Parts: sequence; C-alpha cells; structure tokens
Amino acid sequence: MTDVTHAVTQSALEAFTREYLNDLGAAIRENGSRWEVRLPSHVDVDFSDRHEFEIALDGESRDEIEDSVYVLTPESEFTQQLLDEAAAMATVGQLALTDSMTDGDYRDPPWIVESDVEVEDAAFSPYYDRTAICVFVRIDVETVSEYQTQFLEAVTIDVESKDQLPGVTEILVEEFFSPKSGWRDDATVGSDQSDVTDAPEKIADAIVAGQEAAVRGVQEEIDQIRQSASRAADSEFEEYRQLQEQRINDHRTEIDSLSNRLQKLSSDVDGADSQQQRVEALEKRQELKAEKEELEDELEELLQEKEQGYAQKRQEIYRRHSLEVNTKPTAFTLVTYERGEIEFTVADNGRTAVMRAPYAIGAGVTDEVHCENCNTQLSAGNPISLVAGRLGCQSCQ
Repeated sequence: MTDVTHAVTQSALEAFTREYLNDLGAAIRENGSRWEVRLPSHVDVDFSDRHEFEIALDGESRDEIEDSVYVLTPESEFTQQLLDEAAAMATVGQLALTDSMTDGDYRDPPWIVESDVEVEDAAFSPYYDRTAICVFVRIDVETVSEYQTQFLEAVTIDVESKDQLPGVTEILVEEFFSPKSGWRDDATVGSDQSDVTDAPEKIADAIVAGQEAAVRGVQEEIDQIRQSASRAADSEFEEYRQLQEQRINDHRTEIDSLSNRLQKLSSDVDGADSQQQRVEALEKRQELKAEKEELEDELEELLQEKEQGYAQKRQEIYRRHSLEVNTKPTAFTLVTYERGEIEFTVADNGRTAVMRAPYAIGAGVTDEVHCENCNTQLSAGNPISLVAGRLGCQSCQ
C-alpha cells in the first residue's frame, strides 16, 4: 500500500460509529466485540428496520455471526450503509485545519528524519489558505473466481493542484473521527458550502483524482487478486485443454472401431445368404459410414482448434476472469488548511543552524528543497548534515 491514501482503521471506524449512534440518541451497551444498540423510537434509519439490534466488531468470525447481527468492519456492507446514511445527512462536511489545532506537532521532512541532526525548534508562519477535499472511497473488486472484495480508503486532494495530502488524511481519519480528540471541538464545522458552489468542477475533478489515488493505494492487493484470477483462468483453461485432448482420443478410438465394424459389414455384404441379409448389411454399413464421417468432421474441427492453441476459448475464459474494479466516493469533507513557511532549528554536536521550507499544516513540506551549499535536491537518500556549524547535505560533505 502506498502512503498517499489512508486505510480506515477498525478503531477509527468504531469511534465514528459510536459517535454517530450517540448523535442519534442511541443507547449502546458494549460487551467485548459486540454492541447492543437501542435507538429512540422516533429515529428511523435506513440500515435497520429495528430499533434494537447488535453490532459485531469481529469480521473474522463473520461466518458464525447470525444474520440479524450487523458486522462493523471497514469492508462490511453495514459500514457502507452507515457511511451512505451519514453522508446523506451531512452531504459535505467542512473543517478548517489550522496551526493552532496541531499544537506545534509538525511533520519533519525525510531529509531531516534520515539525518544525524535533531530538531530543536520549529516555527510555522501561515501565509494563505488552500482548500482540499478528503474523500472516503469504497473500492469493489470483482472477478468470477472471487465474487467481491471491498476496500475503504480515505484520500485528501488539494482542489487546485490535485496534489495528494496524506498527512491531512491521517489527521482526519485518526483524530477527527476520535470523539475524544482535543482539537476537534475547535474545528470550524458548518453547513456553509460556498466552496462547493463556487468551484463545483474543481471539486468534482478532485474527487475523481481521489478515486484514482484510492485505487493506487490498494494496487498491491488488486494485483494479488488479479494474480489469483489469472491462476483460476489458467486452471480452467487447462481443464478445458485436457477435456479436448480426451475428446480427440475418444473420437480416434471410436473412428477406429467404426472402421473395423465397416470392414466386417463389407464382408457380411459379400457373404450374405439372402437378398434380405444383404440389404440389411448395406443399410447398416451406410448408417455406420455416416456416423464415421460425422466423427471425422468433429475430429478435424478439434484438431484445428488444438493447432490454434484453443485461442477462442482461451480468450473467452481469460476475459471472463478479468477484474472489474469499481469505485464510489461515499463521504466528503472540505478541508481549509494553512500554507506558508516553516523554520526548523536543527542541532548537531552543540552547533545549530536554521532551515526554511514551504510547509502546509497537516501535509508537511510541500515542495522540493535543495541544499543551500551545493543545490542538490534533499531527500531521504540525501539528508542534510551539519559540519562545523555549516549546513550541507550528504552529497557535499
């Protein structure tokens, strides 16, 4: 899995569900991996026609769970219904992610993380706001051999640049969905959807980009399913090939048998004691001859298909086992986040220096940064270094 998307974890999902049900006024009695839920009589929900039901949190024992119990896992159908209903009630959430909400918890770039220096201090200066959209994307992967596999991925896309902001996604999924997080109450959440109405095409494009990024995020798992489907297609084709080989052998055996019987009937015709016996032998010979010709035609057709590698059947089998990947964005949150410049004060062996870089709250350093000494691009493989109080990088020191 790449780091551009963020899988919705079981704990985050449980926190969201607990808060959502509490908002509905539900009473929840938690008993290990089971929740007993009772909704107020005036509340109607789409995911259940009952006001009292159980929720199971353990998807691994799903086969043993009775049909009346809802399974809450990132891949379960109940989760999708819950998100659909929550999204329908609040089509697009809004959140302002500011420096004050992160309590100075900045994301160190890899060229500092992989270096020998320590960050003594970091100070962020916001210059302007940007808008991104966090999308929860349901991904359905279906093949003939594996009916359906579902993933639920969250991804955040900058509306203007279409850049992916994995750090913002992580904050939203892990902390925004946690009802006890300290900063959530400070978040600007409202019904004003002016950003949506002002730039609907940009929002739509960002959502599409989010769907594509979500698929890339589970590409490894999709490739594994594709390999499994390919193996299933190989197995089915091999069974077909062996069946055709058996049919060819059976046809040859039957044709040889008919040839022997025709030869015997020819002898019967020549040695018939009466005209009646001769006519009956001729009729039988004609019947067997037609049967033999039909089998020879079928054998010729089978041999032609074999010579062509059963290409048509192979194409048919592999087309049927091909993957169908569908994505559906299920929940949206518009995120206004601050961008500006961060100043890192780094230290090594008692010496300090200052590094500045473009920065966005939640996203971290946003642009490429080059060594102040040799202008080589900094990266995890080329981290900064501090020698005799002079900043450089691994390439130049």
